[in-house]
Amino acid sequence: MARPILFSGPMVRAILDGRKTVTRRIVDGVVESGGAYSKEAWERGEMPRCPYGEPGDRLWLRETWRYHGWTEDGAPWIKYAADDSTRLVERIPDEWSDRLADIWADLSDDANMAIDGRAADRKWRPSIFLPRWASRITLEVVGVRVERLQEITENDARAEGVNPSDAHIVIKDGDRQHDMERTHRGAFACLWDGINGDRAPWASNPWVWRVEFRRVQP
Repeated sequence: MARPILFSGPMVRAILDGRKTVTRRIVDGVVESGGAYSKEAWERGEMPRCPYGEPGDRLWLRETWRYHGWTEDGAPWIKYAADDSTRLVERIPDEWSDRLADIWADLSDDANMAIDGRAADRKWRPSIFLPRWASRITLEVVGVRVERLQEITENDARAEGVNPSDAHIVIKDGDRQHDMERTHRGAFACLWDGINGDRAPWASNPWVWRVEFRRVQP
């Protein structure tokens, strides 16, 4: 089974560079026992199934993108914001044919073509709208487990694709504020709060899915 998964530009680059092989995502709807999440509940099968699959399943990556141009046959060039690269997509599902024709017609208006003679997007499209056929990265899940966020080790934080130099964001912890240490773990904490700080900040130590993957050919 193949599922979509969203990544930010820096994390896409880390995957392309081979530096990112793990991702952590918030566990939704976990069973509580005595006001705290229980690993025993996981072992009894009371925890929800991982929405990112099981070992052997595949994930197709969604990232920020836009239509960069078109061939004479109407096949689109897709441009990816993470590394500014382009890719020609010639294999399009039949159900997208009419929609692509409408998109091409819309991007071919005179004002747009006058810019550089191309029927291209002038604004980036959010990753959530990237169709599967335009995805350039496929991942295979090799391991899944549930753990508390702060259980992450320095080595595992390195596998998250972060750099110690990114550990500069001030993290709120009750009434105190502090800069995270300039380590991979500190950088990951900063990255986490930048994405999930409003919902499940690092200081709250939420339960997370730890999903390990490897990149494969689509």
